[in-house]
Amino acid sequence: MSLKIARSTWLLTFALATTTFADGPPRPLPISAHNCYTANRTDNPRLAEALALGIDNIEIDLGWDQAARRLIIGHDETPRAGVSYPRIETSLIPALEAHWKTPRPDGAPTVLTIDWKTGDPEAVRQFKDLLDAHASWFSSAPKASDAPMTTRRLTVCFSGSEAAKDAYDAMIPAGGTYRAFRDRVIGAGAKYQDDVTAYVPEPSTPYHRFLAFHWGAVERGGPALAGEWTPADADRLRALTALAHRQGFRIRLYSLNGHTGALLGGYRFADDQAARVRWTAAAATGVDWIAGDEYPEMVDALQPAADDVGK
Repeated sequence: MSLKIARSTWLLTFALATTTFADGPPRPLPISAHNCYTANRTDNPRLAEALALGIDNIEIDLGWDQAARRLIIGHDETPRAGVSYPRIETSLIPALEAHWKTPRPDGAPTVLTIDWKTGDPEAVRQFKDLLDAHASWFSSAPKASDAPMTTRRLTVCFSGSEAAKDAYDAMIPAGGTYRAFRDRVIGAGAKYQDDVTAYVPEPSTPYHRFLAFHWGAVERGGPALAGEWTPADADRLRALTALAHRQGFRIRLYSLNGHTGALLGGYRFADDQAARVRWTAAAATGVDWIAGDEYPEMVDALQPAADDVGK
């Protein structure tokens, strides 16, 4: 049986990883590589793994080393003594440059999700300088009402610290150019809304184009309390996704693991099968990205289903 993934035409500009559809060029798998860096080392084999698997939504956490005046890749706001961190210059920029030079056949951009752990304006300014220095790499839009996006090989989404998102916005003058776009995170601590319309009351803007939902917005209590996947759950997920798209947003759900992380830590289901059921349900619903730490397993689960669309 063919799997139908309902999406509007303009959604395709944000799609990632490769699949084959009967009605057009290859389209991507809806996978986001959560925490795509390796802790306590200066290189980043995790990033290489994700890109080799064809995962093109890459989440990188950024902190700030005030003493060295440099960005650090990792979950820490500031560096901890004795801990090594991958560096932007050596572990991220070369990978981005390689991607910029190798366009996808579907024309879709790689999305770089920056999860800001720091709100320090100096850190944001340094990252803005990086974006401006490589303007031809990054999707952009003017800071103006109803401004369209010009898509390029890489699209940047700012997540995490609200202070960092606001700082970047303040650095762009009226009529200036955004080279990164913000999300709003509906996290694990957010109130569960019976009516999903309460989650997305306003439409997207030239700067605010993304939404990130903890799975608890779909199943009350999130992965730790998830029971059997039911038709009612599927209807709720479908309604939430459709609402976000009608309002002009791309939607990322995080983080759906079957065996990685603490069992009650908020990102892990009871077992691998429970996670796999949610991955495939979210893909079928048209969710843009499902974030997880189990990269090969997610590709294995979603690639065959997506290939069936072309049969």
